Amino acid sequence: MNTRKNAMAQSILLACALTVTACTGGASPPQPPESVSPSVEQSPSPTPSPSPTKPKYQPATAKGPAKNVPKPEMPKLAKEHNEEGAIAFVKYYFDVMNYSLETYSVDDLIAITNRTCRICGDNFIDPIQSHAKKKYWQVDGEYRTNVYGVKLTSDDEALVEFGTRTDEVAVYSAPTLEVANSPARKKEALGIATLQWDKAWMMSQVDFSK
Repeated sequence: MNTRKNAMAQSILLACALTVTACTGGASPPQPPESVSPSVEQSPSPTPSPSPTKPKYQPATAKGPAKNVPKPEMPKLAKEHNEEGAIAFVKYYFDVMNYSLETYSVDDLIAITNRTCRICGDNFIDPIQSHAKKKYWQVDGEYRTNVYGVKLTSDDEALVEFGTRTDEVAVYSAPTLEVANSPARKKEALGIATLQWDKAWMMSQVDFSK
């Protein structure tokens, strides 16, 4: 994979009932008691508040950048210190990568990347930040990733084998003004992700096969 050419949206119903019961009695000579039906006064139910509507996701087009991009949430499994957790983390990492490419926001990506990962910085994080400063935006270019193997090499390190393909990508600086593009990569680029554990998994290094 030529990594240097790929720049990367109850209501609560309350009913309050007040029950009032009245009884009457007669004087001597005694009269049969007169029953009185209880009177029930019920407060009106409040009008349900409408549930907040999430803004609709709009993918990027040649006319403008994506809007209301849903942020991926780290699955619980990706927080576990085992092989299954390492696999889930790598899948989540590329979900965050795709989010960063759509939004040109890298805060979430930086938070799960060690500075030792040069490819992560040189080929992903730095170019995205540079494009964001220039007000560029990207159309398509999603990473589609599969995981093929994992090995815990020590208590704090895991190696994860993966393969990834990318969709066709185009970068725009203004509506319909394309400044860069790259064709889809149909053949998987195979790589190994090195993860480090320190209370959580972090991406430490990515190596692609030549």
